[in-house]
Order: sequence, then C-alpha cells, then structure tokens
Amino acid sequence: MNTHGLLMVLFEALALKQERYYYQNILFTGMAISHTDGVVTSRHVYKNGVKEYDYEPPYLNKTTHVILDDLVDCTTDEPMYLNGERYTGTIYGIYPKGRVSSEDVFVRGMHRESTHYHYNSTAIHELVIESIVNEQFNTVEIHEWDSNGQLEYWDAGIESIKGEIKGRILFRLNEDFSIRVFTISGHFNKVLENSESLTCPYFLALKQVRQLNSEPIHCFDIKFCEQLWTHEPVIKQLIEELQPEELAISDFSSDCLSLIQYASKYNVNRLEVFGSLEAQDRESLTSFITQQCPHIELIIYSS
Repeated sequence: MNTHGLLMVLFEALALKQERYYYQNILFTGMAISHTDGVVTSRHVYKNGVKEYDYEPPYLNKTTHVILDDLVDCTTDEPMYLNGERYTGTIYGIYPKGRVSSEDVFVRGMHRESTHYHYNSTAIHELVIESIVNEQFNTVEIHEWDSNGQLEYWDAGIESIKGEIKGRILFRLNEDFSIRVFTISGHFNKVLENSESLTCPYFLALKQVRQLNSEPIHCFDIKFCEQLWTHEPVIKQLIEELQPEELAISDFSSDCLSLIQYASKYNVNRLEVFGSLEAQDRESLTSFITQQCPHIELIIYSS
C-alpha cells in the first residue's frame, strides 16, 4: 500500500468532522467500505476527506458476492465456505483499527494463484481464473491491471467440455492506453457470445479501454484455422472498428486474400505473414499485394 495514506478501510472506522472524513485523525484519502453484518453494501473513494466517486473493482463486482473475511468458514485455508456452500466472490481481509489488508477473489472456494488485489498498490495485479460457463463451455481468463487499477492486458479462452470447440481473444495495451495488439483464434466468437459470463466481461473491458484511447490500434493478429472462416463477417467488423495499422496472419492460404483486401480499406499499411508458405502461395500473395494493395508493406516470416 502507498505509505502516503492511500488506504482501504471500513467506513465505520472514519470520523466525520466539519463535513470531512478523518481516519486516525488524518484527512482520509483512499477507499471506504460499508457493510451490513459483513456483507459489503458499497465502496467509495475519498480524497482529503471528501467522497469523489463509487469504487467498482475490476472483477466479480456483484453485491451478493462481496463480503468481509469473518463471514467465511474454513477448517483449513481452503476451500472457503459461506452458508455451507463453496464461496465465489471477493473477500476483504480486515486489520485492526478497521483497515483493510487485502481484496482477494475466490472461485468455488479456492483462492486461485495471482488473484490478490490492492487498491492503489504499487504492484502489478494479475488475475488468473478458470470457470465453468454452463454445461457446454469452460473458460480460462488472464487479466492484468496497473497500480491504479487500469487494465493493461485482457485474455480469455473458451473450450467446449468435449474439447471440439476452442477459441480465444486477447489484447494488450501501450502506456497511452492504445491497443498494441489484438489477437483472435479459433471459435473466438464464443468468447463474444459468453462475454457476460466472464469474470471480466469482454465488451465492458473493451469499452472502457476505447474510452481512454480510441485511436487506431497497432496490430490485428489473426491465428487462421478452418473454423475461423465461419466468422469472417465478425472479423471484418472488428477490423472496421479497430482500424489496425498492421495485419499479422499465421498459417496463410490464398483464402486470406479477400480479407487482406478488405483490411486495406481500413487503415492497414503493413502485412506480416508467419508460417510455412508453399511457393505457389508466396507467389500469389506477392502478386496480389503488388497489383491490388501496393500501399501495403509485405513482410513474410517463412520457415
């Protein structure tokens, strides 16, 4: 925690004096948590004793799934139980004098590796969670936030129970919050379709990122496979929305040419191709770029 007073405390530990809130006789700057019998009801951020805004943590932000640690029952460290059932949600650990020591995420009673989070900590925060969406799909999410809780990396993969359907979307940000790379593979549309079931929903995360910086992204990375072609309209929509400067393609085939031509109309000026290329495909691609998209710089990384 920041030693200059950026703290998490229980609201009941604050004292109101002349319309400002104090903690241990010092004007309070940080986050205050209100609760009823251990169930968190609200979280607010204060600066110099005055409330500035409501606090929404970057994941599992459900009122019924946020509690203080004295409500959970465990005979060992894990699993955590609440009312006889394995607990999924956020648990706040409490220090003496109403200070909050931790904000931890549990899934089905288990504290996953790297799910520890502090408000305004100086550490990088990473969340790794495996979840069951429904009777058909599992998800694996890996997300990272900076010291102010701003998203830096978002990654979600989805797989059917029988393993015949797999898809993934990930994006990483630059320091100015622009998107450095946006990657799709397999049945990536399943990630979109199940966005609200994710711990950190795709559409909400992307919306917040684009509100900070809506400039064209640097690179749109496509891991091509047979399944991907069934979602070509969605790929085109993403290209149109993100306006990538660069298109990166793995496992190229001549089927990609129409998509490259489409992307050339939406800001793409560089094409990188990875993987083995047959001589015929290499010749076809080179000729296509020269004749149809001469403004695009072509780089082939072929074994």
